[in-house]
Amino acid sequence: MLNYNQVMEMVDYKLIGLRLKERREAAGLTQEAAAEAAEITPIYLSKIENGHARPTLDTLAALCGAVGCELGGLLLDTEPASLQYQNERVVKLFRDCAPEVKPIALNLLEQLAKIQINP
Repeated sequence: MLNYNQVMEMVDYKLIGLRLKERREAAGLTQEAAAEAAEITPIYLSKIENGHARPTLDTLAALCGAVGCELGGLLLDTEPASLQYQNERVVKLFRDCAPEVKPIALNLLEQLAKIQINP
């Protein structure tokens, strides 16, 4: 049986925060407006969006209501073992690379893709 800390480590709160921020910005809302609608402080919302807080499901549901998105979509594939999570992580890391580093990163990924691991 998993304990609380093990369960909490199974979720990427930075990814949840990033998704929430993207949806808030797409809705054209400031942090202040979204926080007010969800009945939390803008500082707490900032911490959630930066992955520095572990909000309850109730808080996330309230925020989803404020920004007009589904809670399930926000939480989908936020487990580091998930293939979708890993794909999103690789894309985000690549996007964050400086332009001069991207060809090197692509070459490295191409070389890694050629490696065959036999269990």
